[in-house]
Amino acid sequence: MSTKPSSPSQTNVVALNNTNSQNAIKVIEEILVYIEQDPKYAHLREQAKNPPTTEKPKNFRQKLLNRLKELLIADPKAFHGTAVVSEDLAKQATLTAGTVTVSSLFNFFTNYPLLFFAFKDMGFFGVVLTSLCNILILKFTNDTTTAVSSRTKYNKTWQLWAIYASLSINILQSIASLVGTELMLNQSGLSQLKAAESIQKQVQQVETLKQFDSPQYQQARQRCQEGEQQLHQLDRTNPRWESLYVQLYGTWGDRSTNWNQLPLEKLPTCRQVVRLETEASQNYETAKKNIGLLLVIRSQMGNDLEFLKQKMPLVYQQHFTPAGEIASGIEATRMAILSCTNKLLSGDIAGMGFPLFMLLLSVITSGYACAMTIALAFREDTQKSFSDTVKHQRDFWLEARRRELTAQIETLADIRPHSDSDSHLN
Repeated sequence: MSTKPSSPSQTNVVALNNTNSQNAIKVIEEILVYIEQDPKYAHLREQAKNPPTTEKPKNFRQKLLNRLKELLIADPKAFHGTAVVSEDLAKQATLTAGTVTVSSLFNFFTNYPLLFFAFKDMGFFGVVLTSLCNILILKFTNDTTTAVSSRTKYNKTWQLWAIYASLSINILQSIASLVGTELMLNQSGLSQLKAAESIQKQVQQVETLKQFDSPQYQQARQRCQEGEQQLHQLDRTNPRWESLYVQLYGTWGDRSTNWNQLPLEKLPTCRQVVRLETEASQNYETAKKNIGLLLVIRSQMGNDLEFLKQKMPLVYQQHFTPAGEIASGIEATRMAILSCTNKLLSGDIAGMGFPLFMLLLSVITSGYACAMTIALAFREDTQKSFSDTVKHQRDFWLEARRRELTAQIETLADIRPHSDSDSHLN
């Protein structure tokens, strides 16, 4: 059975349909190539390569890991908007997020000893509280740094506050890294410093013995001075004069009495003052002599902590553990701050050693993280990525392209059936 030859008109229709089909396909390909090559639509290509997933974490462990990742690692996408994102902006945002992450984690670990020693007296709850506080500080640091990039015409003041907060928290954490490292690595040095301070306090207490400031002495002295003032105002012929004199100094017959043999409360008022002054002077001289001998032994031993343990055990037990560490976490922190301050003021750079190295690392990482974030935030393309106007223009353009693409597809749908039927006729 032979097929009927097609007419010239049918042949022209088929040729026209094939041409239209090829043109439509060419237009679609040009649109796709345009979107694929234009830097303005890098975010669309990224979304096409990595489509967002709506699948929820399967278990609690996965949820926890995702939450920890959000806390510990800064998201590059949070450093720019979605209106229009070039490849260069996406790359710079990734580098900035990496710098912020490194800086935050570095401060997280160097600040941990400082917080731990502040809460260590609370036992296990102190460890939990330390971790919680450090995580909250890390979260605050990342959030304020990210907020710096979210600049629009409506929130410029809000962004300035975010810059201030980011700079402040990073400066504070850099200082804390110095103290935290000193706490972590110089426990023996801090114990020696605390021992020297405790010894010095004992010496100062000896010096206070010569000040005659006990309440008993002050009361006796006041009564004596008031009595002498009244005595000087009375005439010797006044009957009150003699009784007041006896009350203050004793009778004329008592002038040869050994007052040291009598209890303090049985002495005349002014004689009590003399007794208390004499006893205080004797106590001071005795204590000064004893402390002087102890200080000689201290210089011979050359170890304040060991000296305190052997010669002043009560003082040692009050401030130190049996292992020789400072018992109070707050006191250990204070000694670390004091140690760093003394070394810095005296110019003992070599004595700072590793803590100073960690401080400089923290300053450098935090400083560059803040600088890169601020610089990225004030870039024109970053501000455009948050622009509602650009976002509307993008959506309008994409809608126009979508409609053109839909029209081309509908044209293809109308063309291909005719093409297929004509081919069948042939």
